Amino acid sequence: MTRLAPMILIASLMVIISVMNATAAPAAQVDAELKASLAAFFAASPTAHGAKAELVSIKTWPNIKGPARWSLPNMRFLPARVSLIAEQGQGKSLRRWYVAAQVKWMATVVVLNQDVSARTMLDRSMMHSKTKDVAGLRGDAWQKVSDVIGMKTLRNMRSGEVIVSSLVKRPPLIKRGDSITILAEVGGISVRAEGIALKSGSRGDRLPVQNIRSKQTLHSIVRDAHTVSIEHSSFKGGV
Repeated sequence: MTRLAPMILIASLMVIISVMNATAAPAAQVDAELKASLAAFFAASPTAHGAKAELVSIKTWPNIKGPARWSLPNMRFLPARVSLIAEQGQGKSLRRWYVAAQVKWMATVVVLNQDVSARTMLDRSMMHSKTKDVAGLRGDAWQKVSDVIGMKTLRNMRSGEVIVSSLVKRPPLIKRGDSITILAEVGGISVRAEGIALKSGSRGDRLPVQNIRSKQTLHSIVRDAHTVSIEHSSFKGGV
């Protein structure tokens, strides 16, 4: 039994090596139809989270013949290395491979024109929109400079850096206790009322406010430093 053990181990290793060779193909031997099907997939501009995928390279090709159906995996962010999904067949004959690839994720984003320090309020002259590779970027980015104007940086940032939600904050336009004007549309007629902000909020934030006259609490959207508009479901027939 002691003499058989090394032989069994060698045989097992040979089986493992043969399986690995059967599932991976050298780049020079990759089936032409398989490569063409992948090229067609990327030519159709697959996207995820608003960015377009561009193929850089394939690490290991599956050792298969003929075209495959390609797709992107589900992703929470945009990594530079992904496992593409290749499929052949249908139903019980379906076969699937996960193919390691390096990709670029091209998107239009707002970047800085200059270095800025922490707590800088951003204005139009400091930024521009640019299409670039955002692989590995964490946080939500903006496409339009106008959406970022007035935000403050949370740390020092460098020229060319993409502005993402984790690096900036929008100062509140309305602070808790501020007097504000409440706007509502009632039967096609615009109605105004005076109110008090019950929380602080920036443009576009949902904000609870109180009508000074009726004492009713309403759910509103911040429009500017002095005005909120009422969400339809928060009032019945008036403000």
